[in-house]
Amino acid sequence: MDQNIFDSFGGDGQISDLIDQFYYKVLFDQTLRGKFLKADMTRVRLQQKTFFAQMFGCPHTKYTGKDLIEVHKNLNITNLQFDRFLHHLKCILSDMNKPSELIDQIIKKVDSHRKLIVFE
Repeated sequence: MDQNIFDSFGGDGQISDLIDQFYYKVLFDQTLRGKFLKADMTRVRLQQKTFFAQMFGCPHTKYTGKDLIEVHKNLNITNLQFDRFLHHLKCILSDMNKPSELIDQIIKKVDSHRKLIVFE
């Protein structure tokens, strides 16, 4: 994605809102909740916000967290769980009144990371 996507999404504030809403939904989803029960959610949210900002093309953000494979390799995340992740993300983007073309681009970009997160 490029700078225009970051700007058209609404910048850092909108990314922050997206991630906060996302983890609220995830923690009530019985399929996903267990993956986060022992996690430091403040840190997880911050890392995810940084990762999404970089992925959206933010010029002043650089994700410096652990490699995605390293973070996820022992979590046993399934394709079903990753699909639930995408479902919640898509619903929130829709609730935020983002254009469908933008939603599709974001979902496609996030899904392109599946092979770094799912190991089944």
